[in-house]
Amino acid sequence: MMTVQEKPASKKRTPAWVKVLIGAGTLVLTGLVLQVIFHIPVTGFVKDLFYMKYLPNLEDGANFGILLGFGLLTSIHCVGMCGGLVLSQSIEKPDANKHVVLPSAFYNAGRLISYTVIGGLIGGLGQTLALSGVLKGLIPIIGGVFMILMAVNMLGIFSGLRRLHFGLPKGLLKKLGIGRPGYRSPFILGLLTGLMPCGPMQIVQIYALGTKSILIGALSMLCFAVGTMPGLFGFGVLGSYISKGASRAILRISAFLVAVLGVVMLSRGMALLGVQVLPVQADGEYRKADLHGSVQTVSIEIGTDSFQAIEVYEGIPVEWTIHAGEEAINDCNNEIIVPEFGLDVKLAAGDTLVTFTPQEQGDYVYTCWMGMIKSKIRVIDNPALLT
Repeated sequence: MMTVQEKPASKKRTPAWVKVLIGAGTLVLTGLVLQVIFHIPVTGFVKDLFYMKYLPNLEDGANFGILLGFGLLTSIHCVGMCGGLVLSQSIEKPDANKHVVLPSAFYNAGRLISYTVIGGLIGGLGQTLALSGVLKGLIPIIGGVFMILMAVNMLGIFSGLRRLHFGLPKGLLKKLGIGRPGYRSPFILGLLTGLMPCGPMQIVQIYALGTKSILIGALSMLCFAVGTMPGLFGFGVLGSYISKGASRAILRISAFLVAVLGVVMLSRGMALLGVQVLPVQADGEYRKADLHGSVQTVSIEIGTDSFQAIEVYEGIPVEWTIHAGEEAINDCNNEIIVPEFGLDVKLAAGDTLVTFTPQEQGDYVYTCWMGMIKSKIRVIDNPALLT
C-alpha cells in the first residue's frame, strides 16, 4: 500500500510591499515620538531643510570651496527630493551579487557631466542675457512633465507609454562606452537630472550666470555636483542590497513619489507663468490696504517659508511695503514674482517698496522666484464706485 506524505504547511510570507510600508510607518512614527514626546522639532527641521534655510548665501560671491560645501549640505536635500529616482535605478540591476556600485556610479557620472556642461553654457549665456520670468517658469514645467511621464512609465499604467524611452542616440552611447544593459538608464537619468528643476541647483545656476564665464560657470557647477555626490551615491549603493520583492514595492512607491514631485514642479512652473494648477491658500488673514488720497498702502512681513496675502482695491495705485528680517531672508524667498502685474522684485533685509496698479478684480498668485512659496493678492471693488 502506498502512502502519501503530506508536505508541511509553509509559512505565509509577508508581502514585500507590506514590509516597505511598515518601514516607512516606523520612520514616521519615530518622527512623531521625537516631536511630541521629546519636543524635537523634526517637521520644522525637514521643512527648513527643503526651503534651504541652512544653506550659505551665494549672492555676495563664493569660491569653489564654498560651492563644494554648499553641495555637501545640499546632498541631504537632494536625497529627500530625488532619492526615489536614484533608488529606482539602483534596484534595477542585472545581477544582485555583482556591480552593486555601478548603477549609482553611472548615475552620478551622468550628473557630473550634465551639471558641468550646463554650468558652462549658462556662464557663457550670462555674457549676453539673464533668466527671464518666462524661462524660470518653463524650466520646472519641462522637468515636471518629464518626471510625470517617467513615473507613469515606471508604473506601467498606459501600455502605449512603455515604448517611450528617455535616452540619447545609441551611437552616442556606444562612443561614450555605455553599452551594457542595465547601466544605460542610470547614466541617461543622471544626464537629464541637470535639466530638472531643483532649488539648490537653480541657486548655483544663477550664480554661474553671474560669473559671465564659460570656464568659471562650468567649474562652479562641477564643484557643486561633486559636493552632492556622497549622499546620493551612498543612497544608491544601499538600494542595491534590497531584495527583489522589496525592490518592486519600493519601485512602485518611488514612482508614485516621482509623479507627486512632478506635479509639484509643474505647479511651480505654472505659478511662475501666472497659471494656478494646485490650489493656493492664503497664509492667515489678508492684509487690507489703507487709502491715502489717490494711493493705497499695504505692508507685510515675509517669513522664511511664507508670504502674507494682501487685499487691494481695483484701479488705485498700490504702494506695497515688504519687510524682510535679517533672520527671515534666504535664497528661496529673496525674490518675488507676480506674473499678472509684470513684477519681478529682488528683496533684501529691511523694507522694499513695490508699486503697481491692479486693473481687474480677482485673486492673483504671487510666488518666490522658484515657485515654492506662494500667496495671494486679492483685488476688490473700488470703494469710490460703491458710493
